[in-house]
Amino acid sequence: MSNNIEAKVILMDSPEAASIQTLTGWVDRHGRFWGDDEYQARWCGATHRKCKNKPDEHPIHSTHGYCEECYRESRQAKFAEMERAVWAGEPLVIFDGDQYFFDAESLADYCRENSVFPKELQLLICEANYPSEFDIEQHCQEIIPDGGDCYSLPQEILDAADALNKAIKESSAVSWSGGDQVAIVSDDILTDEQKAEILAERAA
Repeated sequence: MSNNIEAKVILMDSPEAASIQTLTGWVDRHGRFWGDDEYQARWCGATHRKCKNKPDEHPIHSTHGYCEECYRESRQAKFAEMERAVWAGEPLVIFDGDQYFFDAESLADYCRENSVFPKELQLLICEANYPSEFDIEQHCQEIIPDGGDCYSLPQEILDAADALNKAIKESSAVSWSGGDQVAIVSDDILTDEQKAEILAERAA
């Protein structure tokens, strides 16, 4: 007796091959069918959406973007919570910006050009950025024999790595980035003439 079961033959014109069905579901504006997923259909068919946090206050934004006003408010809330420290001459940067000041003179010039006082600027005290120290063992891990360590390397290479790390430790800052302290800067870094110039420009 054969164990092979012949497959059922269904012709193209047979009612079993296909039948007309009526489907109900959400279709986006591009014609894609999403079934019961109304949210996905609306998301794919829309270009903009209301702010989910404050729909009646904030402007609409792209469905592929975010509410810029919510982001601004969250950043301002973060700024308000940051620690304050009296400025002692460190490099400064405007919060969430790329305007740096490396001395009082450049800050005073910016204030005059933009008709603002130092206290009105959201200034952060910068932190120095240094090169990372060189990890010779990590750098050579793929060629160090199993069970070995960096001391398997020639001594002249180890000495060179130590010299490099010593130079890195003793180097000056390579760059500066905004830190986690807000600078308290007195308007008195401006001369009386500079203050008068700013006030006159505002009144104009």
